[in-house]
Amino acid sequence: MLRGVRIIAVPVAVACCLALTQAASAATLVGDYQLQGTRASSGSGPALSDVGAGTNTFQNDTVMGTARQVLGFPLGNGVRMSPAGLGTSASSVVTTFRFDAVDEYRKILDFSGGVSDNGIYDKGGRASFFGTTEFLSTGTVFAPNTYATVAIVSQPLATTRIYVNGTQVIGADEMFTPTVDSLRFFVDDGTTTDENSAGAVSCIRVYTGALTNAEVSGIGASATCQPSAPPAPPASTTKKKCKKHKKKHRSAEAAKKCKKKKKR
Repeated sequence: MLRGVRIIAVPVAVACCLALTQAASAATLVGDYQLQGTRASSGSGPALSDVGAGTNTFQNDTVMGTARQVLGFPLGNGVRMSPAGLGTSASSVVTTFRFDAVDEYRKILDFSGGVSDNGIYDKGGRASFFGTTEFLSTGTVFAPNTYATVAIVSQPLATTRIYVNGTQVIGADEMFTPTVDSLRFFVDDGTTTDENSAGAVSCIRVYTGALTNAEVSGIGASATCQPSAPPAPPASTTKKKCKKHKKKHRSAEAAKKCKKKKKR
């Protein structure tokens, strides 16, 4: 893990401007894993498979205020999407998870099939892109036993953007590129040891193409890895306003008629 480290602050104003100027999304959902008693995808992707010697188990938890089923994984275990079908073009991954421990390197996403140290990590509570150079978030974004939504967006000839709960925390000038046709979550490669944590995952969504800044901001901190539906306007309030308007209208008409009668 001894490599050059770059810490890049991502100004909020810049992120907002990017969100306003980016073109419409070209991202296509290929894997949607809600983990409600099944590892199967509601999209076209394959079912997730377990990685590690232990046993991943479905359990009930509270995720960002929502009672929900999650997939718990013991230390040194995780899940794999294979084939991922991402190739070397733009891709996006969103996952909501928690780690029991965040004090050292804890691998979030491995795109080498478990043969390389490169990947996305928690490092002492900070987000880390570990490639040719290591890129770190400026502050801590992870806490033990606390769910976070992490989005990774990679584009050829551009940067890999990493977001936590809808806010960009890393802009790495290296591309996130799977070197094999699979993605491994929450379990480290075979070249190092003790860079794992037990925990639980609530959802994983995988896309071909790049999500826009606005789309990731819309997902934010999400128990389902997708935007919340906008609240519908309360019908009762609208009806009350209409009734009040009708009453006012009728009373005004009545007042006019009374005036005419008085003049006669």
